Amino acid sequence: MKNEISTVRWILRTSLAWASLRLVLWALVAGIIRVIDPDSFDPGEGPLLMAAILGPMGLFTGVAFGILLAIGSHGIPTLEPSMIRVAGCGILGTASVQLPYLGHGDVGVAANIKMALLFCVAGGMVTMAWLAMARWSSHRRSLPQSSS
Repeated sequence: MKNEISTVRWILRTSLAWASLRLVLWALVAGIIRVIDPDSFDPGEGPLLMAAILGPMGLFTGVAFGILLAIGSHGIPTLEPSMIRVAGCGILGTASVQLPYLGHGDVGVAANIKMALLFCVAGGMVTMAWLAMARWSSHRRSLPQSSS
């Protein structure tokens, strides 16, 4: 039971970190789009609407990613899997959350599939950034503290 609780806590921490990284990524993308093509945003669209949509999506994909990684590591999530395996889990986790969104909007299914593929690639990139930061943080905590 103790192992399951620690796995759930790990998945929740991972999900929050994942959601934060996704929000930063999409905030940067929105900022670049606003500079390059400001007319592509409709009135009423802005950072708050993006955060309201992409924040929960990032959290749900983080949960899906954490579950896939925990399953792949036999219930004991670690930072040891290869970057390719972790990126694959990130892409699959993102794809699993994108499926319900495929029929939304009025742009058509083909456009939604292209957008979902873009989100999946972004999910793989976020995963690699998450893994690099998690390994760096874990390595820093394992270093002996110098007394000055």
